[in-house]
Amino acid sequence: MPPKNPERPLLFLDACCIINLFATGLIEEILASLPYRLATSRLVATREVLSIARIASPPDGPLEREVISPARLENTENLAVLDLVTDAERADFIRFTAEIDDGEASVCALAVAHQGGVATDDRRALRVLGRIAPRVPTVQTPELFHDWARLTRAPERTVKDVLRAVRLRARFYPRRDAPCFEWWERYFR
Repeated sequence: MPPKNPERPLLFLDACCIINLFATGLIEEILASLPYRLATSRLVATREVLSIARIASPPDGPLEREVISPARLENTENLAVLDLVTDAERADFIRFTAEIDDGEASVCALAVAHQGGVATDDRRALRVLGRIAPRVPTVQTPELFHDWARLTRAPERTVKDVLRAVRLRARFYPRRDAPCFEWWERYFR
């Protein structure tokens, strides 16, 4: 069942966006502040979101991996985990898997079925979604964090710490052509 609060647009998060959010250590606070009803697919929750880097002690020590269990993801507030249940959802999933990975395909199929958007940083998924389902809006990681920072009026230091955690723990840095790249980049100068 899609998350409550129908006046907000529905947004399906793929694995990369979820991993980036978990890397902050503030996932529930960030999700609560975003202007969306957020969801992901059970396939992403059980097979794609596996781990993030653990912050080492001391900070310059070796990086280890921190497991993100499916149960932890399913118990995350403000994030619904949905199954592909209808024939239409399964048919769209098959159509998308012909061109993109299963995780991205599952959130794209759910977005089409539930008239939602997709949050992904995967170029191929963005291209395929734009061609197969051009009416489905897309969002990328920098936009999610920009919205969070703006809506919560997060202090500059907090934003910097959050974005640096994403870079270190999720090993994510946006492409130059990503929306809000300039905003993101200024925290690394």
